[in-house]
Amino acid sequence: MDLSLPLDADPAQPVPSAARGRRPEFTDDPMLDRLYSVTLALVAELAVTRTRLDTVERLLARRELLASADIDAFRPDPAEAEARGRLQAEYLERVFRELAAVAPQESPR
Repeated sequence: MDLSLPLDADPAQPVPSAARGRRPEFTDDPMLDRLYSVTLALVAELAVTRTRLDTVERLLARRELLASADIDAFRPDPAEAEARGRLQAEYLERVFRELAAVAPQESPR
């Protein structure tokens, strides 16, 4: 199966912060549907990230600016680590938005 994108496809286009329309229903179980939504959000995030990372690494290699070993050896300074943490928190909020929208129920004891 050919899963390649057309040459003019641009998966790096901005993604809306919220989906429009009704939420998709995959099963009769709302919690399972939420799990599917989280999984699909992760797949979408990872696909965009991998495409962008591949682009950056190819541009760096093409211009002979940075070797793969330099990328592997990189360690962020404290300010960079803090910025990464903030980005990660925003990412997790997007991924788990569907589960956070549901009020937690108390488990029977």
